[in-house]
Amino acid sequence: MTQARQVAVALQASTDPQAQRLAQPLAEFIPWVEQAIAQTVRRVLNGESVPAAAKVVSLFEPHTQIICRGKAPPHETEFGHKVNYAEADGGFIVDWNIVAQGNPPDDTLLPPALRHHLKLFGHAPEVLAGDRGLFSPENEDLARHLGVKRIAIPQPGHRTPQRQAHEKQKWFKQGQRLRNGIEGRISVVCRTVQLRCCPNHGLSGLERWVDWGVIVANLVVMARRLRKRRRRSQSNVT
Repeated sequence: MTQARQVAVALQASTDPQAQRLAQPLAEFIPWVEQAIAQTVRRVLNGESVPAAAKVVSLFEPHTQIICRGKAPPHETEFGHKVNYAEADGGFIVDWNIVAQGNPPDDTLLPPALRHHLKLFGHAPEVLAGDRGLFSPENEDLARHLGVKRIAIPQPGHRTPQRQAHEKQKWFKQGQRLRNGIEGRISVVCRTVQLRCCPNHGLSGLERWVDWGVIVANLVVMARRLRKRRRRSQSNVT
């Protein structure tokens, strides 16, 4: 690293335009390489447990986060950013945000999504559906307080007989079927608009890529609905 810093100083002092262009990326890379070396020494040579927040996992995209998915090896850990989506009736994505730092529990992402829905539409959703990762007693209380009539989020872990009976109700199962459909549409969005891999650089580039991807996904939903309506009208005329 000493040699790299000496080269960076020499490039910055040069009047050659090409040298100046090389100086900036080199100066940006040096701190990230030093951090990567330091964390490797701590983890491999010293046997320390390095916190995820103190790690750099990509020199070219240093904003990349470590995401623990809770899946079976070798897919238990992924690298990138967690993206939170909220979908309204009809299949339109009405809220989305990129988690810039860390891998927070899913249940912490629900309150801001509920409040955004309330601000956007002027009322709470009639049905709130999600997977068990969104469940917490505090989230259920908040949803009721905001005016949600039906909360279809399964409780993880041990469930009392009363809770089991609650989740076996017809409306609860319908909400979970809605949630299963959303999971499928998220997979389609990732494939059709290429949200699995971002060609842009930096966190701001990733945000732009996701924003445009959501717009395209909503336009696709709109086009399919219009096409379906047109087919129905043509069938009725026939």
